[in-house]
Amino acid sequence: MAATADGIEGMQEVISGELSFVDNAIDPATNTVKLRASFANADERLWPGQFVNITLTLGSNADALAVPDAAVKAGPNGSYVFVVKPDGRAEPRAVTVARSVNGDSMITKGLEPGETVVTDGQSRLVDGSKVKPTDVTK
Repeated sequence: MAATADGIEGMQEVISGELSFVDNAIDPATNTVKLRASFANADERLWPGQFVNITLTLGSNADALAVPDAAVKAGPNGSYVFVVKPDGRAEPRAVTVARSVNGDSMITKGLEPGETVVTDGQSRLVDGSKVKPTDVTK
């Protein structure tokens, strides 16, 4: 797995490395898992005891379908969203969420690209409710 180091004082670029160790125990005091990454450090930009920010890339899904976390609700049969159909009516749709990161949920099943989902007011909706979509920008 790829790892990058940034936040190095005086440096703008990141340094690339690889994940080399994952501890098999969770620290009960901090609820964290120890990881170790290895960096070639050929130009000696990293020093022992130096503080840097490390980013670990677990995977990449270039064609992933993501919706705002606010659109996904939990129901008795799992996660669902309300989809706005072409006639302007809302329809509940079961979805499978792979993971949520930074306010977005990656949907692996249940939605198609281009479909509009409801992100606010779902508690007042039932199947077939008329909705008025508005554009939302992040």
